[in-house]
Amino acid sequence: MKYLQILLLACVSLQASENITFSETTNTSCNIEFEQLVLDGLETHPSIDMSRESIKSAEFEVDSARWGYFPSPSVDYSLKSGSKKQLIARLDQPIWTGGKIDSAYDKAKALHKEVNHELNENRYKLVDSYITALKEYIKAKDKIKVLNHNKKEFFELSKMLDRFMKAGELSLTDKNLLNSRISNISSDLVITKSKHKVANIQLEILTGKKINCNVEFNHEDILALQVDLDKLILDLQEFHPTLKMMDAKILSSIAEVDSMKAQLWPSLVLRGEHKRGTIYDETEPETENLLYLSVNLSTGAGLSGLSNIDKAKIDIKKVKFEKNTKVKELLDKLMADYTNYITTISHIQMVESNIKLAKLIFESNERLFVSQKKSWLDLVNSLSELSKQKIKYSDLLVDKKILEYKIALITGKVNLETLEVYGDI
Repeated sequence: MKYLQILLLACVSLQASENITFSETTNTSCNIEFEQLVLDGLETHPSIDMSRESIKSAEFEVDSARWGYFPSPSVDYSLKSGSKKQLIARLDQPIWTGGKIDSAYDKAKALHKEVNHELNENRYKLVDSYITALKEYIKAKDKIKVLNHNKKEFFELSKMLDRFMKAGELSLTDKNLLNSRISNISSDLVITKSKHKVANIQLEILTGKKINCNVEFNHEDILALQVDLDKLILDLQEFHPTLKMMDAKILSSIAEVDSMKAQLWPSLVLRGEHKRGTIYDETEPETENLLYLSVNLSTGAGLSGLSNIDKAKIDIKKVKFEKNTKVKELLDKLMADYTNYITTISHIQMVESNIKLAKLIFESNERLFVSQKKSWLDLVNSLSELSKQKIKYSDLLVDKKILEYKIALITGKVNLETLEVYGDI
């Protein structure tokens, strides 16, 4: 009768362990959304500040190039020994420059586009760094929850073991076996908490301030059920900020070729001139007003002008090759993330089945142990296997969410200013 009471208490203890709650090591008194954390970092990160200053500089350069279409004033003042002096005031209005002004303006506009895309590229890199650190942060946080739950399950098993030891049914060896499993979980908890702390520090470094709240990432099912890989590739090539920056560099290189070609042509300027005084010919009038056309041509020494054109053309090819290389690099990254995403989904389905099976085996071993048809070792091993599958499942769910976001990010489906995700991909 006493033995049956012990068995009944053991069954109740194991059943109750399924509903045990567990605490997190992170501070749950406050929460901060991942997007808000990143937006804070985008406002304060040095690379973003540098890009914004570059944009201001490029805007001034565009204004400067635009003023090239307007008249240019100049003043010459000469003083010769004695009392002879001369003042010449000029106003030059370009009539035709062979493309010099147009190419300078086009180059300034291309540079302005380039630095704007560079700002988005720096945003993209920063968000990518955040999501990489977040992956480790969430993995560690979720694993801590699972390990705490598993540890409490083993402690419940330990309580049952104590009752069986008092009844003389189990020995100290069985206790040592269980304690070793609990010790392994405790050790894993220490390591995981350290990883969580390191990931938190990485987020703090990116943000530039202390993070005392729990970081939440609530995106669910960013990718559509049927993902069109060809569309993902097209979206990447069309929207990625690095490739847009490369396109702007190509435009800048083309403008540089036009600028070099323009050097081989003369510039026609309408000049208005007011001259007062003379230092050379005393027969010249003291005051004189002139309006005339001026033609200027300077091609450089020898055939340097042609050499400069050839060099500028090569620079266009270099930037195009650089873009093609970057396209391949980004496509390789997309394909790797896509492959990992598909593999992760498959593994999630497999581990879900494994968890169901491991739970059935544990419950079966529990009943068979009570009827003395299974050993204590079988029961402990089945609980260990169930715990291991739960940890693997937790990691895979995080991998899926992070890979979804990375694919959305690289294909331009994340607004780099607001971090809004544009629906299913």
